[in-house]
Amino acid sequence: MIGSFKQLDQRRKQLESQQPVIPLDHPVLKSPFLPIIGSILSGVLLALAFPGFGNATLIFVALVPLMFAVQSASVKKAALLSLLSGFVFFVMSLWWLSNLTNRVEGFGLKTSAMLGFAVLALYCALYFMPFGMAVALGTRKWIGNVLWKNVRFMGAVTLVWVGSEYLRGFLFTGFPWNPLRVSQYAHPTIIQVAEWGGVSIVSAYIVFMNAGAFVTFRQYTHGTRAKMYKPHFELMIGIVPVALSVAYGMNILMNRQQLPDIVNVALVQPNIEQAAKWDAEKDQEIRDMLEALTTVASQNDEVDIVIWPETAVPDFVRTSRMSYDMIRRVTAGGVPVLAGTMDVEFTDTGKRYYNSSILYGKDGEEIGKYDKQHLVPFGEYVPFPKLMRTFTPIDVDFRGGAGSTVIPLDGKASFSVLICFEDIVAPLARNATLAGARWLVNQTNDAWFDPSSQSEQHLAHAVFRCVENRIPMARCCNTGISALIDAYGNVGLRTEPMTGTVDSGYLFPRYRNMEHTFYTRKGNVVGKVSLVGGIGVFLMLRFGTRIKRKKKDEGKN
Repeated sequence: MIGSFKQLDQRRKQLESQQPVIPLDHPVLKSPFLPIIGSILSGVLLALAFPGFGNATLIFVALVPLMFAVQSASVKKAALLSLLSGFVFFVMSLWWLSNLTNRVEGFGLKTSAMLGFAVLALYCALYFMPFGMAVALGTRKWIGNVLWKNVRFMGAVTLVWVGSEYLRGFLFTGFPWNPLRVSQYAHPTIIQVAEWGGVSIVSAYIVFMNAGAFVTFRQYTHGTRAKMYKPHFELMIGIVPVALSVAYGMNILMNRQQLPDIVNVALVQPNIEQAAKWDAEKDQEIRDMLEALTTVASQNDEVDIVIWPETAVPDFVRTSRMSYDMIRRVTAGGVPVLAGTMDVEFTDTGKRYYNSSILYGKDGEEIGKYDKQHLVPFGEYVPFPKLMRTFTPIDVDFRGGAGSTVIPLDGKASFSVLICFEDIVAPLARNATLAGARWLVNQTNDAWFDPSSQSEQHLAHAVFRCVENRIPMARCCNTGISALIDAYGNVGLRTEPMTGTVDSGYLFPRYRNMEHTFYTRKGNVVGKVSLVGGIGVFLMLRFGTRIKRKKKDEGKN
């Protein structure tokens, strides 16, 4: 055994005297295709971490190949490689959008649908570019054998990434779909910190760990092999925020508050094909299905409310005697029904259309109403209609609602509604909570894209609205996934997609005067700080050296 240790020690000394593991002039490192492969690989790894593929742990190293790809690149090349990586990621993770070609008729509209999908993926990929450029500049100026400079690099690129994600969430009405943090929705312990920093804080420690892994791995290609035998504090430091968030999450989940109130919610998932919703001959069939499922739900004496999905009613309740009579019948027993329906308002200037949610009490009495605020372009309205109308099947534009509405529920906690993709828009859930909602409802119609991974991804976003505001949510979907989510992001009742069903379960609303979370009170401070900080980092990396050199030259003169 002693001889073996001596041999190992001799071998160690030999390795320490050798040159870098992979010499910098090695033909593999000089290959022009290697950066492209690294860029594509990061896009693939990112997509594999999201619902649809579900390999969530990959997210903690998914950015490393891209960082290696851009480390020695020019700023322009780094931007293009990052754009490629982002495009691959969004094409894979948003592939469900291609199902729109099955919802429209004619070669022109099908082509427009696919072109729109490609343009959206390319647009979202633009937000990868600042990160790649910051990595390229930061690698040259900061990374080396000095620990604090390496950690500064890790923090700087984290700010740039998180700031870019935050910007994507609101610029041009915003498309905050699939930020890095959403990949972790099924791991409640790791996401509880969202009550402090929103979803941005989760993305921050994911990127920080990726950066720590990159700096560490880079030691083996750009340092000496002797580095193998020394501790790499960058990787350890990169892991610390993840470990702390897990510890915090475990403490929160083990000491969760026992809330006194209960609401028994019945979710009606009718599973109506999108084509049937457009077919007037199917209207009565849809009404009969809703009535039958609601009757089953109402037979449970403990049910406090029955919820239908978005636009479940096949026409306008206010102008349809048949639909309103059906609602009067299903509420005759006294169980309220929250109906997703289109609504129309008659004004002196014409008709105004809304995507609405209306709570009906006994015998069809209207108790409360919410009009969707955040409309989907090309789905509910057409931007620049004179130019773009012919490229869409939309011939009527909807109007946005005025704000959040808190709807009372007799004898139970009041609630607010988010319609369709409004549950991915974090400020809407925050505003509803501040307005006094004690639980949330999301009504959506995912039949546009199902069957696909979209249902799981949509559910994943809703989980974060609950954790951020410590408020439970009932999700009712036409084709699934309908679910009940508690205030800690745990998904309890959950339906199978593409099935017609009725399920009921309990929610525990926030109690009155419950203290709001830091996120609810202050909003996404982490995102805002990251955006400002990321801009500052980028400007410092891009122009700092030039300004410093200019001042130095002026001093010599």
